[in-house]
Amino acid sequence: MRLSIGMVVIAGFIAASQASAEEVPMSCAVQDTTSNHAHRTWDLSFDQANQLVNIANTTATAAITQTAITFRVDLGTGVPFTFFIDRVSGAIRVSGTAGALYTGQCKVKESRGS
Repeated sequence: MRLSIGMVVIAGFIAASQASAEEVPMSCAVQDTTSNHAHRTWDLSFDQANQLVNIANTTATAAITQTAITFRVDLGTGVPFTFFIDRVSGAIRVSGTAGALYTGQCKVKESRGS
């Protein structure tokens, strides 16, 4: 059976994201939605069993299902951001009070020692 690279990446993303009692590390590359299109990367981890996300040394409660991760957190700017990550495609959308701020793509990081 032949699998395309995209199918392997998605299958790996789904398999790694189904871990239930451990933190799963991710890296999310985003671009802001303003005219300058600045790029930014967030490294985060999520724990589905405890419904927690750790991002930028901040832990937040989250709604984590098999298909999505949603959480709201203030990363030190005084303005909370709402994060939505589609676990199937890896697409991320970050919003604030003024609407969408960032969009991009997340991927599960390879765990070392496996």
